[in-house]
Amino acid sequence: MSEEKLDLILTKLASMASDLKSVKKEQQNTNERLTLIESKQNIIYEQTGKLTEYPTETMLEFDQLATKEDLSYFDKKITEHDREILKIKNRA
Repeated sequence: MSEEKLDLILTKLASMASDLKSVKKEQQNTNERLTLIESKQNIIYEQTGKLTEYPTETMLEFDQLATKEDLSYFDKKITEHDREILKIKNRA
C-alpha cells in the first residue's frame, strides 16, 4: 500500500475514534438524564400513593361516624336511662 492510502486510513480511524468518543459522551449524558427522570418518576409514584391514601383513610373515617339512626337510638337510650336513674333516686 502506498503511504497516502495509509495516511488516509489513519485519518479515517482517528475521525472514527473521535466520533466514538462523542457518542460515548452523549450516551453518558443520556444515562445521567435517564437516572434523573427515574428518580423524579419515583417521587411522583410516592406522592400519587399518598394522594390516594388520604381519601381512602377519610372514607374509612366516615364509615365509622355515627349515623342519624345511631343518634336517634342514643337519644332514646339516654332518655330511658335518665328515667331509670330518676326512679332509683326517688326510691332512696
